[in-house]
Amino acid sequence: MAEAMEAVRAGFAALSAGTATVPLRVGVPLQEGGTALTMPAALAGGAYWSVKVVTVAPGNPGRGRPLIHASVLLGDAVTGAALGLLEGSSLTALRTGAAGGVAAAVLARADSAVLALFGAGAQARTQLVAAATALRLREARVVSRDPAHAEAFVAAVRDEPALRGMTLRVASAAEAVAGADLVVTATSSATPVFAGRALSPGVHVTAVGSFKPEMRELDADALRGARVVVDQRGPALAEAGELQGLAPGDVVEIGEVIAGSVPGRRDARERTVFKSVGNAVQDLVVATRAYDRALEMGLGEEIAWP
Repeated sequence: MAEAMEAVRAGFAALSAGTATVPLRVGVPLQEGGTALTMPAALAGGAYWSVKVVTVAPGNPGRGRPLIHASVLLGDAVTGAALGLLEGSSLTALRTGAAGGVAAAVLARADSAVLALFGAGAQARTQLVAAATALRLREARVVSRDPAHAEAFVAAVRDEPALRGMTLRVASAAEAVAGADLVVTATSSATPVFAGRALSPGVHVTAVGSFKPEMRELDADALRGARVVVDQRGPALAEAGELQGLAPGDVVEIGEVIAGSVPGRRDARERTVFKSVGNAVQDLVVATRAYDRALEMGLGEEIAWP
């Protein structure tokens, strides 16, 4: 996770500096409310290009299948040749968690100790690990629509090295948010998952679940008066339900905060919100690390293609 966070931090900086090419992703509808999205990316002077195809099928959990399926194609930026096909669901969870970790590192108060985590799936797991990597957290309160799912999640993550020494427990939405220093939402909910008016002063909120204009994990109270930070203005304002009606000047990019060109948190009592709809530069930089590491370690399967 620490290495993924380092890569994503550099990717966000490149995005805001204008050295990353990331077109607005294209989506097509699937049956039963599902979506298939394509996300290409390249870096100026970079060795690779990437394209991710990701599908979200809301009915899958009821079928005992993952909500998200994804594949990442990585290619040579000089010859254009395809070099690697990576399993994208794990990569998506890792790079999304890394983005949340970077946001916690640059926007949350350094003394943040209590996390409220909404969600109990693969995305929630990497968000939890990333937050614990970025900050010295003492406690994590896990919220899920199904308490049994939350209990199973807590049992499954207890042995994560990054979480050693932390108290992990299941909570209601109100219990989780009360006094929390950091709130992370990683759900597929189309409606707000907690009451924003219950947030404490100085809290940092990371929201990564919603990715369509009609979806929103945060209510208006959660954003009111907050310093709102996004991965990239264009896609975030176009796709995030929480940000509908906001103008480019109402938000700042996390890459700008990383570069020091704009401030992030301005005082200890300010609320900060990082809203991410996911950006293909994250896929590119993490896939690059994974591919290079696989070559070094002799992992993967070589396939003659075409």
